[in-house]
Amino acid sequence: MSWRRHTVVRHGLLVLASLLVLPVTSAAQPAGLHVSASVDKTQVAVGEQLTLTITVSGDLNDVTLDPRGVPSSFAVVAQSRSQHTRLLQGTLERSVSLVYVLVPREPGTFALGPFRLQQGRHALLTEPLEVRVVRNNLPPPSSEPVERLTI
Repeated sequence: MSWRRHTVVRHGLLVLASLLVLPVTSAAQPAGLHVSASVDKTQVAVGEQLTLTITVSGDLNDVTLDPRGVPSSFAVVAQSRSQHTRLLQGTLERSVSLVYVLVPREPGTFALGPFRLQQGRHALLTEPLEVRVVRNNLPPPSSEPVERLTI
């Protein structure tokens, strides 16, 4: 194979490879879409409540959120959703906040997330959040009956 033909073939393969990589790169970052996750505290005792908030803003058309980033050692005891819309200098901005109240069942260090946001072929992940769960220092509730004293 001549030097010129070898260069053309190699250049053609590089262009083809870059075209194959381009959709993967663009699929990871949907344009104008932002997602974030936060917790109200990073250390909590077993049985205490922790609030996880996932906020999505931007073009919310056809957006789905997979909240399966919560480990099974946490109970989801409540959840809510709020939508915000505002008009700023002629631009419509929309956001959705999903709030989960979690109660840890056992001590340890856990990762909440990453949470996956999907919009068509595009996907976006939040950073995982580390939460430390410590033992509860309160004694367990007594199972013995308590006598009532009336004065």
